[in-house]
Amino acid sequence: MPYESASAIEIDRKLRDDFRRRLRDFGVSAETTDPILAVLFRTFAQQIENLYSETGRIRLALLDELIAGLGIERRMARPAQTIVRFLTGAEPQFIEAGTELIGKAQSGERLTFTTDAAVSVSGARIAVAAAYQDGALQLMPGIEMPDAFQAGRPVLDPVRVNLGPNPAVYLAIENAPLAHLSQHSFCFDLGPDAARIQQALEAETWCIFGSDGDLTSNGILRPKRSNGVMNLSFLVADLATAGRTEAVSPLPAEQETPNLPKGFYGSRIFVMPVIPPSRRLLCRIPRGMDAAIGRIFGRDAVTLFTQPRIWIRVSFPRSIPSLHAGISSIAMHAVTASNVECFNQTIYFDQHGTSIPISREAGTANYLVAPLSIFGETQTPYLSEFQPSAEAGPGRYAIRNGRVELQPAKRPDGIPEVYANLRMWITSGALGNKVGPGQVESFAKRGSFAGVRITNPTSAAGGTNAEAYEQAQTRFAEALLSRGRIVTHADLETMARSFDRRIVKAEVSSRLKRSEVGLQRWQQVVCWLDRDAFVDPDVELRMLKDDLDRFLRTRFLYDTELALELEWN
Repeated sequence: MPYESASAIEIDRKLRDDFRRRLRDFGVSAETTDPILAVLFRTFAQQIENLYSETGRIRLALLDELIAGLGIERRMARPAQTIVRFLTGAEPQFIEAGTELIGKAQSGERLTFTTDAAVSVSGARIAVAAAYQDGALQLMPGIEMPDAFQAGRPVLDPVRVNLGPNPAVYLAIENAPLAHLSQHSFCFDLGPDAARIQQALEAETWCIFGSDGDLTSNGILRPKRSNGVMNLSFLVADLATAGRTEAVSPLPAEQETPNLPKGFYGSRIFVMPVIPPSRRLLCRIPRGMDAAIGRIFGRDAVTLFTQPRIWIRVSFPRSIPSLHAGISSIAMHAVTASNVECFNQTIYFDQHGTSIPISREAGTANYLVAPLSIFGETQTPYLSEFQPSAEAGPGRYAIRNGRVELQPAKRPDGIPEVYANLRMWITSGALGNKVGPGQVESFAKRGSFAGVRITNPTSAAGGTNAEAYEQAQTRFAEALLSRGRIVTHADLETMARSFDRRIVKAEVSSRLKRSEVGLQRWQQVVCWLDRDAFVDPDVELRMLKDDLDRFLRTRFLYDTELALELEWN
């Protein structure tokens, strides 16, 4: 009998039939059932039906407990994400991460969206954006060039030029504030068939041109996935100021932000780091582009490009599809915003108990995204039920069936604490997907950013109420099978090859070396690199080797050593 369709009546009938059959096996005929046994059968059948009805919930609870115990991403709801752009004509302003915005769903509900990262908003704008590919430079569509550039009627067709073998996007930024591009953001609007371009953007380097129009390692930036966006960071420390502290204008402190997954639009927003004074570089025209710029803008190029600007190059691999067709537009001062808000409540154990409903599964109005913080009466944080601790009597929490179950911490005198402060990130789930473009248009706190306007070019997407059991089970199985471990030669070669697209080939061989403790196994890894893909090979090669060595060693089996060599292809 399948448990999904078992009812108390069916179970009761089955129990009676089994009872009569067992009696017949012993030669006893029982056409009627004793009334006391009948009550017992019905009661037992009801209990079994209740157990069958809870089987699905029990399976989810057990899976959630396994996931939490192994440190895998929890089976939580995901917030809807959208893109907002800030415009200002006044002084530069700093929009903190976690700034609350108001969005309106198609069904009329007012939903809270919070910014995923901190961005600076100023009068800086893109003056020129061009794509270089297949030996030709061409202005990109969707860029609002200043009136002076448009008046020159630039050539929109590709112009032949030799800027190296790899494709790239070139950006010229003007009207930047004194802090250069510190914390400024860029948003890439991609076409429907630009999946490979988006993957490349997540891994390829950016570079700020020097004052002489050259590219050096001092201006190279690498993207790294952060909270809902891609953060850019400098490849190497500031070589010009090594050994002394550099004066950098401080930016306002960020608010607490939820630790969110990638999100629907997260790979399209890139946020610059704080630019130190020694790297606030300007140049007139990058080296090698003078002739191409002259042919594009004609005789007006001399006057248009007299003023130094910030020039940036975004690199791409050679096999990338057409950049001119795949990138619809590039905009500044944009950031992602997610449909999350903070649930903050003080829990008094004698009044509220220790099992607190926090998700729609337990009867609340929203869905749980992630715990933010749980602090006890003495301001000590509560630990997960599986997290080891040497402290005596720490407070612990567990998330089960839409509830947060608390184990009160103990004071130094051994008495349990009276209350705890519970803070959780919650979301409206799939309802957030009903917020269309242009529906996130105001700050939650009116007057908080005077002179800043909000535009919302995209609809919200990616919101889910909760991950289904089948999806969570598949993700759990994949995590157990891989766990990022290197076991075979194929694992080692694949991980080395996939670490950086500039590694064109990798070979692995095993050897034994005599050491102080006897024979020891070594893995020899040789990687061949594409020299043309490096801006400053001497510096970048050293950084790449250190990063790759660290990446591989953390995934090796115990007591296995690594010998890594890099060669030019």
